[in-house]
Amino acid sequence: MKFASRHAITPCRLRIAAVALLAAMGSAAAAVPPALPPLPSAPSLPLPPRMLAPQIDAQAAVLLDVSSAQTLLAQSPDTPVNPSGLVKLMTAFVLSQAEQQGLLHADSKARVPVSAWRVAGSRMFIQPELPVTVAQLEDGLLIDGGNDAAIAIAKDVAGTNAGFVDLMNHDAAALGLRRTRFVNPDGLPQAGQVSTAMDLARLSSALVRDFPAVLGIAGRVTYTYDHIRQFNYNPLVGQRDIDGLGVGLTNHNRWNLAISAHKPGRMLVAVVVGAPSRAAAGSDASAMLTYGWNGWQQESVGKPGQTVGLLKNVDWSPEVLHVDTPRAVSVAVPAQRGVHVHTRFVALPGLKAPIAVGQRVGTLDILWHKQTLRSVSVVAANAVQPANWFMRMLHKGEAAI
Repeated sequence: MKFASRHAITPCRLRIAAVALLAAMGSAAAAVPPALPPLPSAPSLPLPPRMLAPQIDAQAAVLLDVSSAQTLLAQSPDTPVNPSGLVKLMTAFVLSQAEQQGLLHADSKARVPVSAWRVAGSRMFIQPELPVTVAQLEDGLLIDGGNDAAIAIAKDVAGTNAGFVDLMNHDAAALGLRRTRFVNPDGLPQAGQVSTAMDLARLSSALVRDFPAVLGIAGRVTYTYDHIRQFNYNPLVGQRDIDGLGVGLTNHNRWNLAISAHKPGRMLVAVVVGAPSRAAAGSDASAMLTYGWNGWQQESVGKPGQTVGLLKNVDWSPEVLHVDTPRAVSVAVPAQRGVHVHTRFVALPGLKAPIAVGQRVGTLDILWHKQTLRSVSVVAANAVQPANWFMRMLHKGEAAI
């Protein structure tokens, strides 16, 4: 592999090496993970008062609040669709992981395979004899949607397309994208490649959450490589609060669009799939974002380390377990003056000592008008051990008083 001689061996490197070896051996198991059970459909959501959800002309659409991981709008979210160019969001995710773990660097020189030079569709016009860096490939991938950039990235990270696709599917499974299967890194039409609007929205959210540096690339209007100036296909790029993200065109002339947008303290992701035109995709996404900003507001529910519950058990020592939120908790709620959320601690059934500090012991349900908007894990703030016979008798005696 290209970087084996220049970098220390890491778990990720071992994983990539194993993938490349399996791909070279033609292992079907490596390229196609086993089928996973279907996820339940997205729950119905309360509509913000005096504001109806926008009418979407596209085949499917999803609006996510990134901070709270809430679904604010969903239209046919689990319908199988052709992800087309939005496949490159996973290509960017895998590349960002490799960079984060030091397997390659932005200024590293990348190889350009002949297959990348010859690929059809959108291109940044790399050639085998022209120098190109990883950073330039990222520009071509996220601004221009270059298919040649995607293939060159796959070759540089995993050695083969098949190996890189296996990494894509591995990470898709880890992110819970159970209705998604990738078969190439560029999104060009190929049998077996499938996703859903919900999975693509979750992928977009994970990308901007885990690797926010991509927004500084995807949000640029133009870039230049080899004296060729190219433009971002995203119809909303350049507008206020828009970070950009990804665009795709299917072989049925349907447009897919992923948009990330931010305001102080909030970030939204909108995904539109199967719009009749690029302009229509942009219009749908813009309406969804307006709905998210104006129809929903962020509300803080808990600070890191805030006690949200107590559990008492005479068989424990100490007898009382304090339950805390491990991190700050916020929630998007329908915008309505004077109406606030309520919380409910729900303990895991059958909790037994010993319980360690930081161990998950239940969930904090956040409710609005008796409907659960979000559930977050809560943890033990203190350790408990099984009480000895004397302490149990003492606790029982205190309870009887």
